Amino acid sequence: MGLIRVHMIKGVVIAIVFFLLGFSLQVPLPAETRLATTNTVVESTQRIPFDSIKVYPEQVQIDYPGLKYAKVSSDSMAPLITHDSVVFEKTPESADEIHVGDVISFYEPSVVGTVLHMVIDITEQDGKTYYQTKGTANSDLDQWLVPYENVKGIMVGTFR
Repeated sequence: MGLIRVHMIKGVVIAIVFFLLGFSLQVPLPAETRLATTNTVVESTQRIPFDSIKVYPEQVQIDYPGLKYAKVSSDSMAPLITHDSVVFEKTPESADEIHVGDVISFYEPSVVGTVLHMVIDITEQDGKTYYQTKGTANSDLDQWLVPYENVKGIMVGTFR
């Protein structure tokens, strides 16, 4: 009788342990697909591998080295990026990584703080790469060209 009781207690303990482990092991939620309809074709670069992003019921995890994040404090990139948005950026390894349509953060001496604007054009002058930028909510192009050396990051994602 004592041996049966020991096995029952052992079975109950094992069941409780597996029950508790089941709650502590988080399984990522499956990704769904969304379709944005248009005839426009855009050349896009996937900078963060899809498999590096894990979404859990209570958190999002991005397993990618070197990511930075920043809080946006203006509406020059509205409506998609507004004040209080959070952007995720990666530091480019070369000027070739930046394309027209990318959103970059950069240092501009005439502005207090780091600017986040879209690349509208790319030019070469005296062997150096420069980016013409514009805030999407602004009617005019920025009054400066951004040298590659002043680029701090390429936006790879945002939360609003």
